[in-house]
Amino acid sequence: MDGLGARVTAVGEGEAFTAAGFDVKAYGTWHAVIHPDIPPIGNIGFLIDDALFHPGDALTVPDTTVDTLLLPVHGPWSATGQLIDYVREVAPRDTYAIHDGALNDIGTAMVGGFLGDNGPGIGARYHRLTAGASVDID
Repeated sequence: MDGLGARVTAVGEGEAFTAAGFDVKAYGTWHAVIHPDIPPIGNIGFLIDDALFHPGDALTVPDTTVDTLLLPVHGPWSATGQLIDYVREVAPRDTYAIHDGALNDIGTAMVGGFLGDNGPGIGARYHRLTAGASVDID
């Protein structure tokens, strides 16, 4: 980050700022636990315009309503059952899969099955965009 000066500002849990015209609030402190033998890793999430939440890999539950959740569906800390419970607790209207680049087609279909209409229910619409696709979020 050398040379970026005022373009970069460190933020932490509970702080708010504006970036490119968006109101942003920081949530969380630590990455989800990968294994007890691995030291805690700092990681936070961001709520954008009180509507879209990117939890980072912290999987923090924000203290406010979230319309759209960007859900990291795969990583060394991740278990599908934990993700189902996490989405239920956040209770968004829509959930978009992110952080799934290490999954093959079978893995994304399997995760989508559990988090989508064929799973036990997460209380939100589940979406997964293909590489290069985009969606407008209101």
